[in-house]
Amino acid sequence: MHRPLILVTFFACVAAPPSVFAQQSPHYTVPRTHDGHPDLQGVWATEFLTMLERPAGVETLVVSPEQAQVMAAAIRTRIPAVIDPDFQLHDIRQLVRVKGEYRTSVIVEPKDGRMPFTQAGLDLAAAISMRNAQKFDDPEQRPFTERCLENPGYPPIRALPVVLPRQIIQTRDHVVIMSEGPVGLRVIPLSAERPPEALRSIEGHSVGHWENETLVVQTTHLRADDPARDVIGRPLLLSRRSKITERFTRVLDRELFYRFTVEDDELYTQPWSGEFSMIRHDEPIYEYACHEGNYSLANVLRAQRAEPNSQRR
Repeated sequence: MHRPLILVTFFACVAAPPSVFAQQSPHYTVPRTHDGHPDLQGVWATEFLTMLERPAGVETLVVSPEQAQVMAAAIRTRIPAVIDPDFQLHDIRQLVRVKGEYRTSVIVEPKDGRMPFTQAGLDLAAAISMRNAQKFDDPEQRPFTERCLENPGYPPIRALPVVLPRQIIQTRDHVVIMSEGPVGLRVIPLSAERPPEALRSIEGHSVGHWENETLVVQTTHLRADDPARDVIGRPLLLSRRSKITERFTRVLDRELFYRFTVEDDELYTQPWSGEFSMIRHDEPIYEYACHEGNYSLANVLRAQRAEPNSQRR
Protein backbone atom coordinates (compact mmCIF):
# COMPACT_ATOMS: atom_id res chain seq x y z
CA MET A 1 0.00 0.00 0.00
CA HIS A 2 1.39 3.44 -0.85
CA ARG A 3 2.23 5.85 1.98
CA PRO A 4 -0.42 8.54 1.18
CA LEU A 5 -3.16 5.92 1.17
CA ILE A 6 -1.99 4.51 4.50
CA LEU A 7 -1.98 7.94 6.12
CA VAL A 8 -5.37 8.95 4.71
CA THR A 9 -6.89 5.69 5.91
CA PHE A 10 -5.23 6.07 9.30
CA PHE A 11 -6.48 9.59 10.01
CA ALA A 12 -9.96 8.70 8.81
CA CYS A 13 -10.03 5.75 11.20
CA VAL A 14 -8.89 7.57 14.34
CA ALA A 15 -10.85 10.78 13.83
CA ALA A 16 -14.05 9.16 15.07
CA PRO A 17 -14.39 8.30 18.79
CA PRO A 18 -13.67 4.63 19.42
CA SER A 19 -15.89 2.23 21.24
CA VAL A 20 -14.88 0.82 24.60
CA PHE A 21 -11.96 -1.46 23.77
CA ALA A 22 -10.52 -2.08 27.22
CA GLN A 23 -10.75 -5.66 28.36
CA GLN A 24 -12.08 -6.23 31.84
CA SER A 25 -9.49 -8.30 33.69
CA PRO A 26 -10.51 -10.70 36.44
CA HIS A 27 -9.50 -9.69 39.95
CA TYR A 28 -5.76 -10.07 40.24
CA THR A 29 -3.96 -10.74 43.50
CA VAL A 30 -0.45 -9.34 43.43
CA PRO A 31 2.18 -11.76 44.79
CA ARG A 32 4.18 -10.59 47.79
CA THR A 33 7.83 -10.61 48.75
CA HIS A 34 9.08 -11.95 52.09
CA ASP A 35 8.80 -8.39 53.41
CA GLY A 36 5.11 -8.21 52.49
CA HIS A 37 5.47 -5.73 49.63
CA PRO A 38 3.99 -6.28 46.16
CA ASP A 39 6.43 -8.41 44.15
CA LEU A 40 7.54 -6.50 41.04
CA GLN A 41 10.62 -8.64 40.50
CA GLY A 42 11.57 -10.10 37.16
CA VAL A 43 12.50 -8.91 33.68
CA TRP A 44 9.99 -6.56 32.04
CA ALA A 45 10.24 -5.16 28.51
CA THR A 46 8.72 -2.50 26.30
CA GLU A 47 8.07 -3.50 22.71
CA PHE A 48 5.89 -1.04 20.79
CA LEU A 49 5.84 1.75 18.19
CA THR A 50 3.71 4.26 20.10
CA MET A 51 5.62 7.52 20.52
CA LEU A 52 5.74 9.82 23.54
CA GLU A 53 3.63 12.50 21.84
CA ARG A 54 0.46 11.88 19.83
CA PRO A 55 0.88 12.44 16.06
CA ALA A 56 -0.70 15.55 14.56
CA GLY A 57 -4.24 14.93 13.36
CA VAL A 58 -4.91 12.10 15.83
CA GLU A 59 -7.60 13.13 18.31
CA THR A 60 -8.14 10.04 20.46
CA LEU A 61 -5.91 8.28 22.97
CA VAL A 62 -7.56 4.87 22.66
CA VAL A 63 -8.16 3.11 19.33
CA SER A 64 -9.57 -0.22 18.23
CA PRO A 65 -7.31 -3.15 17.27
CA GLU A 66 -8.06 -2.43 13.59
CA GLN A 67 -7.20 1.25 13.98
CA ALA A 68 -4.05 0.30 15.86
CA GLN A 69 -2.89 -1.85 12.94
CA VAL A 70 -3.41 1.04 10.50
CA MET A 71 -1.53 3.47 12.74
CA ALA A 72 1.38 1.07 13.24
CA ALA A 73 1.65 0.65 9.46
CA ALA A 74 1.63 4.45 9.03
CA ILE A 75 4.42 4.86 11.60
CA ARG A 76 6.54 2.23 9.89
CA THR A 77 6.37 4.09 6.56
CA ARG A 78 8.09 7.05 8.20
CA ILE A 79 11.06 5.08 9.54
CA PRO A 80 14.26 6.30 7.81
CA ALA A 81 16.28 3.87 5.72
CA VAL A 82 19.40 4.37 7.85
CA ILE A 83 18.53 3.51 11.43
CA ASP A 84 19.68 1.40 14.37
CA PRO A 85 19.81 -2.18 13.00
CA ASP A 86 18.01 -3.37 16.13
CA PHE A 87 14.86 -1.86 14.64
CA GLN A 88 14.98 -4.21 11.66
CA LEU A 89 16.02 -7.10 13.88
CA HIS A 90 13.11 -6.71 16.32
CA ASP A 91 10.64 -5.76 13.56
CA ILE A 92 8.03 -4.32 15.95
CA ARG A 93 4.60 -3.86 14.39
CA GLN A 94 2.20 -2.93 17.21
CA LEU A 95 1.15 0.03 19.34
CA VAL A 96 1.42 -0.07 23.09
CA ARG A 97 -1.37 -1.93 24.85
CA VAL A 98 -2.27 -0.72 28.35
CA LYS A 99 -4.74 -2.77 30.39
CA GLY A 100 -6.29 -4.03 27.17
CA GLU A 101 -6.38 -0.64 25.37
CA TYR A 102 -4.33 0.29 22.32
CA ARG A 103 -2.87 3.78 22.82
CA THR A 104 -1.87 6.43 20.25
CA SER A 105 0.57 8.21 22.60
CA VAL A 106 2.37 7.59 25.84
CA ILE A 107 1.24 11.00 27.12
CA VAL A 108 -2.23 10.90 28.66
CA GLU A 109 -2.29 14.35 30.30
CA PRO A 110 -2.83 16.90 28.77
CA LYS A 111 -5.63 15.34 26.76
CA ASP A 112 -4.07 16.31 23.41
CA GLY A 113 -1.13 13.98 24.11
CA ARG A 114 1.51 16.69 23.67
CA MET A 115 4.15 18.11 26.00
CA PRO A 116 2.79 21.48 27.24
CA PHE A 117 5.92 23.56 26.67
CA THR A 118 6.18 27.14 27.87
CA GLN A 119 7.74 29.57 25.39
CA ALA A 120 11.07 29.02 27.15
CA GLY A 121 10.58 25.27 26.73
CA LEU A 122 9.75 25.63 23.04
CA ASP A 123 12.84 27.77 22.46
CA LEU A 124 15.08 25.31 24.31
CA ALA A 125 13.60 22.31 22.46
CA ALA A 126 14.26 24.04 19.13
CA ALA A 127 17.82 24.85 20.14
CA ILE A 128 18.44 21.26 21.24
CA SER A 129 17.05 19.90 17.95
CA MET A 130 19.29 22.27 15.99
CA ARG A 131 22.31 21.26 18.06
CA ASN A 132 21.68 17.57 17.43
CA ALA A 133 21.43 18.20 13.70
CA GLN A 134 24.34 20.63 13.28
CA LYS A 135 26.84 20.54 16.16
CA PHE A 136 29.68 18.07 15.65
CA ASP A 137 32.74 20.04 16.76
CA ASP A 138 33.42 18.04 19.93
CA PRO A 139 31.91 15.15 21.92
CA GLU A 140 30.43 17.48 24.55
CA GLN A 141 28.03 18.87 21.93
CA ARG A 142 26.43 15.49 21.33
CA PRO A 143 23.46 14.11 23.34
CA PHE A 144 23.98 12.11 26.52
CA THR A 145 22.93 8.82 24.91
CA GLU A 146 25.55 9.12 22.15
CA ARG A 147 28.15 9.62 24.88
CA CYS A 148 26.95 6.59 26.92
CA LEU A 149 25.97 8.84 29.83
CA GLU A 150 22.19 8.36 29.88
CA ASN A 151 19.77 5.48 29.72
CA PRO A 152 16.06 5.41 28.75
CA GLY A 153 15.55 3.57 32.04
CA TYR A 154 16.41 6.77 33.91
CA PRO A 155 13.36 8.71 35.10
CA PRO A 156 11.04 9.10 33.40
CA ILE A 157 11.45 5.66 31.82
CA ARG A 158 11.09 5.91 28.04
CA ALA A 159 10.44 3.40 25.28
CA LEU A 160 11.99 3.24 21.82
CA PRO A 161 10.84 1.11 18.84
CA VAL A 162 13.08 -1.77 19.90
CA VAL A 163 12.84 -4.39 22.66
CA LEU A 164 14.11 -2.77 25.88
CA PRO A 165 14.26 -5.23 28.82
CA ARG A 166 14.58 -4.08 32.44
CA GLN A 167 15.14 -6.25 35.49
CA ILE A 168 13.66 -5.31 38.87
CA ILE A 169 15.14 -6.66 42.12
CA GLN A 170 13.71 -5.86 45.57
CA THR A 171 15.12 -5.96 49.07
CA ARG A 172 13.60 -4.69 52.29
CA ASP A 173 15.21 -1.26 51.90
CA HIS A 174 15.82 -0.84 48.17
CA VAL A 175 14.38 -1.41 44.72
CA VAL A 176 16.94 -1.91 41.95
CA ILE A 177 16.12 -1.43 38.26
CA MET A 178 18.72 -2.61 35.75
CA SER A 179 18.07 -1.62 32.14
CA GLU A 180 19.82 -3.25 29.20
CA GLY A 181 21.54 -0.13 27.94
CA PRO A 182 24.36 2.33 28.76
CA VAL A 183 24.80 2.95 32.51
CA GLY A 184 21.46 1.26 33.11
CA LEU A 185 21.58 0.78 36.90
CA ARG A 186 19.13 2.59 39.20
CA VAL A 187 19.22 2.00 42.95
CA ILE A 188 16.09 3.39 44.63
CA PRO A 189 16.20 3.58 48.44
CA LEU A 190 12.92 3.36 50.33
CA SER A 191 12.21 6.20 52.77
CA ALA A 192 15.71 7.66 52.53
CA GLU A 193 16.73 11.25 53.16
CA ARG A 194 17.51 13.54 50.26
CA PRO A 195 21.18 14.40 49.59
CA PRO A 196 22.48 18.00 49.68
CA GLU A 197 21.47 20.22 46.76
CA ALA A 198 25.03 20.19 45.42
CA LEU A 199 24.99 16.41 44.90
CA ARG A 200 23.33 15.99 41.51
CA SER A 201 23.53 13.46 38.70
CA ILE A 202 22.12 12.80 35.24
CA GLU A 203 19.61 10.27 36.60
CA GLY A 204 18.86 12.40 39.68
CA HIS A 205 18.19 11.06 43.17
CA SER A 206 15.19 8.76 43.55
CA VAL A 207 13.33 7.92 46.75
CA GLY A 208 10.58 5.30 46.83
CA HIS A 209 7.71 4.33 49.09
CA TRP A 210 4.71 2.02 48.90
CA GLU A 211 1.13 3.21 48.51
CA ASN A 212 -1.01 0.08 48.80
CA GLU A 213 -0.15 -2.01 45.71
CA THR A 214 1.90 0.71 44.00
CA LEU A 215 5.58 1.62 44.26
CA VAL A 216 5.81 5.43 44.12
CA VAL A 217 9.20 6.97 43.26
CA GLN A 218 10.02 10.68 43.36
CA THR A 219 13.16 11.95 41.63
CA THR A 220 14.89 15.32 42.07
CA HIS A 221 18.53 16.55 42.11
CA LEU A 222 18.94 16.38 38.34
CA ARG A 223 21.87 17.83 36.44
CA ALA A 224 21.04 20.39 33.74
CA ASP A 225 24.20 20.58 31.64
CA ASP A 226 22.22 18.80 28.91
CA PRO A 227 18.46 19.21 29.50
CA ALA A 228 17.36 16.81 26.74
CA ARG A 229 16.34 13.18 27.21
CA ASP A 230 16.28 10.71 24.35
CA VAL A 231 12.87 10.17 22.73
CA ILE A 232 11.53 9.94 19.16
CA GLY A 233 10.34 13.41 18.18
CA ARG A 234 10.67 16.62 20.19
CA PRO A 235 13.15 16.30 23.06
CA LEU A 236 11.86 15.62 26.54
CA LEU A 237 13.34 18.43 28.63
CA LEU A 238 14.37 18.40 32.29
CA SER A 239 16.09 21.00 34.44
CA ARG A 240 17.53 21.35 37.93
CA ARG A 241 14.02 22.33 39.07
CA SER A 242 12.27 19.27 37.62
CA LYS A 243 10.47 16.73 39.79
CA ILE A 244 9.47 13.34 38.40
CA THR A 245 6.96 11.06 40.08
CA GLU A 246 6.77 7.44 38.91
CA ARG A 247 4.22 4.76 39.79
CA PHE A 248 4.78 1.02 39.27
CA THR A 249 1.77 -1.29 39.66
CA ARG A 250 1.59 -4.96 38.76
CA VAL A 251 -1.86 -5.41 37.21
CA LEU A 252 -1.44 -8.92 35.80
CA ASP A 253 1.05 -11.75 36.12
CA ARG A 254 2.69 -10.59 32.87
CA GLU A 255 1.85 -6.86 32.88
CA LEU A 256 3.53 -4.10 34.89
CA PHE A 257 1.73 -0.76 34.60
CA TYR A 258 3.94 2.35 34.65
CA ARG A 259 2.86 5.98 35.01
CA PHE A 260 5.02 9.09 35.37
CA THR A 261 4.41 12.80 35.94
CA VAL A 262 6.88 15.60 35.13
CA GLU A 263 6.67 18.91 36.99
CA ASP A 264 8.72 21.97 35.97
CA ASP A 265 7.01 25.36 35.79
CA GLU A 266 9.81 26.95 33.76
CA LEU A 267 9.71 24.40 30.95
CA TYR A 268 6.02 23.37 31.02
CA THR A 269 2.76 25.24 31.52
CA GLN A 270 1.41 22.41 33.71
CA PRO A 271 2.44 19.01 35.08
CA TRP A 272 2.11 16.33 32.41
CA SER A 273 1.83 12.56 32.59
CA GLY A 274 2.48 9.49 30.49
CA GLU A 275 1.83 5.80 30.96
CA PHE A 276 2.47 2.45 29.35
CA SER A 277 2.72 -1.20 30.28
CA MET A 278 5.84 -3.33 30.46
CA ILE A 279 5.35 -6.99 29.57
CA ARG A 280 7.01 -9.94 31.29
CA HIS A 281 10.15 -10.89 29.36
CA ASP A 282 11.11 -14.57 29.47
CA GLU A 283 14.77 -14.01 28.63
CA PRO A 284 17.58 -12.57 30.77
CA ILE A 285 19.11 -9.15 30.25
CA TYR A 286 22.71 -8.89 29.11
CA GLU A 287 25.67 -6.65 29.81
CA TYR A 288 25.67 -3.47 27.73
CA ALA A 289 29.29 -2.34 27.51
CA CYS A 290 28.61 0.96 25.80
CA HIS A 291 32.17 2.32 25.77
CA GLU A 292 33.99 -0.94 25.10
CA GLY A 293 35.06 -0.96 21.45
CA ASN A 294 32.60 1.84 20.73
CA TYR A 295 33.70 3.78 17.65
CA SER A 296 30.32 5.31 16.84
CA LEU A 297 30.83 8.73 18.47
CA ALA A 298 34.28 9.18 16.95
CA ASN A 299 32.94 8.13 13.55
CA VAL A 300 29.98 10.53 13.82
CA LEU A 301 32.33 13.46 14.47
CA ARG A 302 34.85 12.35 11.83
CA ALA A 303 32.21 11.88 9.13
CA GLN A 304 30.62 15.29 9.72
CA ARG A 305 34.00 17.03 9.66
CA ALA A 306 34.92 15.25 6.43
CA GLU A 307 31.72 16.19 4.62
CA PRO A 308 32.57 19.87 3.84
CA ASN A 309 36.06 18.86 2.69
CA SER A 310 34.63 16.26 0.32
CA GLN A 311 32.24 18.86 -1.12
CA ARG A 312 35.12 21.24 -1.83
CA ARG A 313 37.08 18.64 -3.77
